[in-house]
Formats: sequence, structure tokens, C-alpha cells
Amino acid sequence: MTQILMTILLVILIIPLPLISVMGAANCKELINRGYKQVLRDLIMSFATIELSMLIAGLTRPFAFLCADRIQKKATGTVPILMTHGLYHNKTAWLIMKPRLKRAGYGNLHTWSYNSFTTSYPELVLELRKRILKLYVKNNNQKIVLIGHSLGGLIIKGAVSDPIVAEKISRIITMGTPFRGSLLAKIAIGRLGRSLHPESSLFKMTHCNSALEEIPKTAILSPIDEMVIPWGNLKPLENEWQTLTCPSMGHVAMLYSPQTVHMIVELIQQ
Repeated sequence: MTQILMTILLVILIIPLPLISVMGAANCKELINRGYKQVLRDLIMSFATIELSMLIAGLTRPFAFLCADRIQKKATGTVPILMTHGLYHNKTAWLIMKPRLKRAGYGNLHTWSYNSFTTSYPELVLELRKRILKLYVKNNNQKIVLIGHSLGGLIIKGAVSDPIVAEKISRIITMGTPFRGSLLAKIAIGRLGRSLHPESSLFKMTHCNSALEEIPKTAILSPIDEMVIPWGNLKPLENEWQTLTCPSMGHVAMLYSPQTVHMIVELIQQ
């Protein structure tokens, strides 16, 4: 038993190293411009937050049944929020963020989940559109705030490209979304993961309509994201997006950070 635990611990310690190495190689010019001290701090934060987020994700993933949407009575009338996780995750992605949002006064929280191995991007876009329209009616035609992490942000963007859906949305917030793809998609498992390569047809799609352009849209990104490579691919293709940089942290760590929750709450309050 001890040997098994030691092996698991060793794997957790080793996994971030190749990711950080590839991240550094792909973004070496930007790292050089930051200066030695800042680069050292960023790399230390990258390793530490990747380790912590892997541990949290691994321990919480089996408990998706605890993440059912439960709207408290006091949440009645508050803005409905629909959250969409990223590739290979499930509803447990929001296990820590949901209580923080509730404490901030946002209890009308909903999640939408999907299987990363048995579906495609176009299918997920259609499914999310149905979920949004259903939630809109359920909340007496009150406009919805959409929050997406990583791939979840891309699915949201595709779903809201439908003008009928766009009219139901009050704000879009994404975290660590690969708006221009990621080179790591080349080694991704499954067709959905591989479709995130920068040369994929997914990034040749245009999502332009007047209703979408009028929705306030914010992309939150980390300056040391190890999953979206190169970092320039974190920037939205369209000019109407606002971009905000959170403190240095790993890609998945954004889900568990109190700083990102604070940024999200401030955006919703605008």
C-alpha cells in the first residue's frame, strides 16, 4: 500500500515538469522579457499551483453526484449563472467556486456537463443552446450569465453565435480559454481534444452577429498557463472582448482560486 501511495505521489510530482518545460520553450521570448526574478517566481507558482490543482481535481472528480444544482430559496430573483467546464473535467470543476459565489450573493447557480470522449464540438454547441434556452424559461425569461473554463469558453462562444440564444445572455466570462487553439492538442486523447489544435477547422468558424457583439464578454487568462500554448492563443479573435490577467497560476488552478472568483464577482456586478 505504501509503495502504491509513493508511486502516485511520484507521478503527481513528475507530470508538471514536462508541461512547464514545453510551456517555457514555446514562450521563451516572453519569459525573457519578464526578467529573471519574475520568471523564477512564475515558474515556482506554475509548479506549485499545477500540483495543488491536480491533487484537488483528482480527489474531487469522483464526487460529481454532490454537484447537483440546488437553488436556495434566497436565490430566487438573483441572476441565473450557468457554468461550463473544460476538456476531461466534469461538474466537480465548480465544487469550490460555487460556495464562494453563493457567499458573494449569487445562489442561482447551474452547471452543464458533457463527456469529453464521445462527442464533438458541433454537438456540444447544440446541446448547450438547448440548456440555455431551457434555463432562460425556467427563470422567467431572465437573462443569464455564462461562465466557461478552457474548452467550456469555446463551447459557450459557439452556442451564443445563434442570435436567438444571444438575446438570452447578459454576460460571458471565460477562464483560460484557448481562443486560437493549443499546440498540446496534437497529443490530446479523443477527437474533441484533438480538435483544439490551432490548425483545426474549429478556429476558422466565424461567430458574428449583432446580438453577440453587444454582450459584454471578458476573457480571464493566467500569465503562466501551461495548457494553452503559446500564450498568445489565449487572446480572443474578436476585438470586442475584454481581457483581464489574473495572478500567476496554473490552467486548472483558476477554478480553485479566490482571486478569480473575486474577478468574476466584480464583472457580474458591473
